[in-house]
Amino acid sequence: MKKVIGVVPKGELWNMEKSTMADIYQVGNNYCKRVLEAGAIPVAVTPVDGWLPKEALELYDGYIVQGGAQFFPYHYQIMHDAVENGKRYLGICLGEQLIQSYFALRRAVEEQGYEGDLLDAIFAYRDAAGNRFSSLEKVEGHRAGPMTRGGEDEAKHDVNVVPGTILHRLLGRETVRAASFHNYHVPADRTELTVNAWSARGDGVVEGVERAPNILGVQPHPEVDDLLPEIFTFLTEE
Repeated sequence: MKKVIGVVPKGELWNMEKSTMADIYQVGNNYCKRVLEAGAIPVAVTPVDGWLPKEALELYDGYIVQGGAQFFPYHYQIMHDAVENGKRYLGICLGEQLIQSYFALRRAVEEQGYEGDLLDAIFAYRDAAGNRFSSLEKVEGHRAGPMTRGGEDEAKHDVNVVPGTILHRLLGRETVRAASFHNYHVPADRTELTVNAWSARGDGVVEGVERAPNILGVQPHPEVDDLLPEIFTFLTEE
């Protein structure tokens, strides 16, 4: 039977300047296409008020977490499920940054000590820290204009892939072109994760992180076209 991959949406909730009808989750068509092409069944993840029922996590064999602008509780629920149960996780843009955020929060909670459920402790720590907690770093020049249909190449730049990483094994190349559309990145000096790619511009921007054997993240957007299908086969490998 084919694997069921949860396509994790970006969310827009509780914007007081908009109507309640604007509380939405968005699943990108291209993410679903790439999962289907990789030989799995894409199924949208559907949170309620930013949270997922715990039973819902049992539906998925793995996850692809798409780009967006904000983390919600369901993002950490999914990250935790992948880590604790060995599920394949592919994070793109915000989904890649989520890997860093989750492990930074987890490390902080474990260092200070906690009682009860680890995920609950992570949420409590994040809520208490508020804007004081940040494990990401702002960057300039890596957010191209809107990617028009047929104009994806205009948003691309070269990315250097680190030999010996999961990403390098998948791609078999040390340089690829990928669409860039982000304002933040994972700072290399503040992560315990393995950096798997760097910007070829020489500006020190991290373009991907991973945690063997089942957690892979890339900062660019390989889903915009079908030119980097190897990345998505990570979700269906045994």
